[in-house]
Order: sequence, then C-alpha cells, then structure tokens
Amino acid sequence: MIHGTWLPATITYATDDDLTPEVDLVRQWEQMCLIIPTIDSANLTIYVSETTGGTFYALGKSQTINAGTGLYATTVNLGGYRYIKIGTSAAQTANRIFRVCGYRS
Repeated sequence: MIHGTWLPATITYATDDDLTPEVDLVRQWEQMCLIIPTIDSANLTIYVSETTGGTFYALGKSQTINAGTGLYATTVNLGGYRYIKIGTSAAQTANRIFRVCGYRS
C-alpha cells in the first residue's frame, strides 16, 4: 500500500461552523483514511474537486457518513480526487480537527 501524509482538515467554528477549508492531498488518491474527532452529533459529507479553488461536489449521490458524535476512524473511496472538504450536517460549537490521509493499493 502506498499512502500520503496525514493532514489536518479543520472546522473553525468562528468562521464556518460546518465546513472545512479545501485540503490538498498532494496527489490523486483512490482512497482516504479519515479520523473523526469528537463532534456535535452530525452526518458528514465529503466534497471533492478536480482543481484547487474549483467547484466542489458532494462525493456520491447519497453517500454520507453517519458520524454520530465521532471519535473513530473510517475509510472513504475518493475515486481519484485530490482536493477535498469535509462538511457536517449540524453546526459545530467548537473547532474540530479531522485527520485525512490518501492511499492506494
């Protein structure tokens, strides 16, 4: 398995309480490991873009992660995207730092 570097994806509740800024995974990846911190109960949606600063689309028509209050790790099929954002279905009441890392077989 080949993997990238672990990177932070931070929701800063004072500026945007339900969406991380763009995260550049440095290259295109088939999969992504996602560490979900303790969060205010929410579902997560992964957004992807082909280019930096581009239009972001929800990954999959109805693909959401029922994260509850978080504090676990999971994997996501990225399908070759490099630029991601993580959104929550509920506003967060504190900063939340997710950790992400792309990988491929």
